[in-house]
Amino acid sequence: MMENVLELQQVSVKFGGLVALNQVDLNVRRGEILSIIGPNGAGKTTLFNIMTGIYQPTSGQVLYNNQKINKLKPFKRVELGIARTFQNTRLLKNMTVLENVLVAHRECNKEGVFASILARSSFKKKRQAIVQECMEKLEVVGLADKAEQLAGSLPYGEQRLLEIARALATDCELLLLDEPAAGMNQTEKRELIKKIQLLSKQYHIEILLIEHDIQMIMEISDRIVVLNYGQKIAEGTPKEIQNNHQVIQAYLGGEVD
Repeated sequence: MMENVLELQQVSVKFGGLVALNQVDLNVRRGEILSIIGPNGAGKTTLFNIMTGIYQPTSGQVLYNNQKINKLKPFKRVELGIARTFQNTRLLKNMTVLENVLVAHRECNKEGVFASILARSSFKKKRQAIVQECMEKLEVVGLADKAEQLAGSLPYGEQRLLEIARALATDCELLLLDEPAAGMNQTEKRELIKKIQLLSKQYHIEILLIEHDIQMIMEISDRIVVLNYGQKIAEGTPKEIQNNHQVIQAYLGGEVD
């Protein structure tokens, strides 16, 4: 049986009288690409916010590598190995592509004032190593040749790739991608699928994905979880989900022939 990296056990989230998530069980397994789908308002982004510490569950448990993380702040979860991108890009658009990745690097803010002033050779070497690591992340997403361009000058699809590079710079083990293909054309989506598969299989990063492009989801996912009105209504392989009557009704708004 595959090892669980992240687990949600009977997680509920309530905002006043609104139930955003209702007793959701979910696990992300070692080595897989898991996708979350469902209609607008189904609770997908709330689920990501619970996993990354933006929200805390009203009830239930969140476990990461068997450690309870319910009350950990977002930056603490990043230190543990959980990183994410957002529906709307949150880049520093007046900084270069490389600088955007550098500020996300976990060693970026550990250098002291005096070390910076003195800039001894050991610190210079460390800086060079960090720059090299960040350039490697840009290489992975295909943006190394645009390292010196301003982030705000990139096309929207490439800005989303830059967000992935920034997440990788945190040295994450689990990467949550919130609608990474938004604003991309079909050619860009094909390249994105290859990059996500590369991260999963070659770099051994677990991927959790929210995406509205069903064709992409069916192609890229090892497993799919379906939410509707804050509840998990189905879970299985792409083929199982495609043939699930309840999913067809809830997500596609149709009936099985």
